[in-house]
Amino acid sequence: MDSEYAITEFVTVAPGEPFRLLPFGRLVKNGRAREITPDLARRFQLPHFRPPIKLGSHRDETPAGGHIIGLEVRNDGLYAVPEYNDEGAAAMTRGAYRYHSPEIVWEGGLEDPRTGVVQEGPLIIGDALLHTPHLGEAAALYAADITPQEVNMTSETVTMPASLLDRLLALLGRTPTEPTDPAPTPPAADPEPAVALSAAVTVDQFAAVQAERDTLAARVAQMEADATRAQRVERFAAELVGTSLATDAELPALLAALPDEPATELTRRFRALAEQARVSALTADVGHEGQPATGDPTAALDAAIRAEMAKNKVDYNAALLRVRAEQPDLVTAVYGGK
Repeated sequence: MDSEYAITEFVTVAPGEPFRLLPFGRLVKNGRAREITPDLARRFQLPHFRPPIKLGSHRDETPAGGHIIGLEVRNDGLYAVPEYNDEGAAAMTRGAYRYHSPEIVWEGGLEDPRTGVVQEGPLIIGDALLHTPHLGEAAALYAADITPQEVNMTSETVTMPASLLDRLLALLGRTPTEPTDPAPTPPAADPEPAVALSAAVTVDQFAAVQAERDTLAARVAQMEADATRAQRVERFAAELVGTSLATDAELPALLAALPDEPATELTRRFRALAEQARVSALTADVGHEGQPATGDPTAALDAAIRAEMAKNKVDYNAALLRVRAEQPDLVTAVYGGK
């Protein structure tokens, strides 16, 4: 094939069937031409790992729809033998991607970390299924340049999700910076230049960045949990205003530690009992037979529960159950027959 651009469409790739990575002929990218011949195609190898077939992008974090498990040289070019996972098979079945772009190490090599053996290029180290081609309508030459001095390193990128950063800034009282629209630029002749992969981050550096990211995420989660708990404590303290328990500084925190349903029900009963006590104080014949001159059953129950908590080192709910068993009359005075 003598044409400067090898025109090909990748719409006939079926799940599990070999598909053409490179056609025979002359391919040009960024002014550099490469002649893909049968002899060159037979020199291509796979690395010590299974190259991923990425869905939609060459980025390292792009999910893989499968892997390349073999190479074949046919009469019209170099083919990849794919092994698709569920996502990749579904994408192929739907015809979700029209083009693809192989990732190639042309010069240099990759070191097998298990054996230390350097495997020389050309190597197919990946492929990306794309909506638009890298090389016009031709097979894309996505060059993966490997620096010889750093051949034993891997290229890793660690990014903080935008949602996590926004949540952190919100907790710190800052507003995320809105991105500004870039100035329009005239369309380039080449829609997407080749991206070189570099091996500039060591494994230890990558692990340190990951650990720092995870620590930051844990801190954000703890800050959110603390903020939510503080809001609950404030809410229950406000709901206890006007009751005999309003001066109890620990009770709102105890209620906030309970699930919503029992905490809300206890608060409702405390307020109802406080209202009953207020009405009784206004209308009762204080001191007549059968009516004690003083005493608030809600306060008495709370005091008994707290005494039980201090004595047996149990939480509020467990102490309430003990008091119910040992002093049923006191509990009945507060809750009635419930």
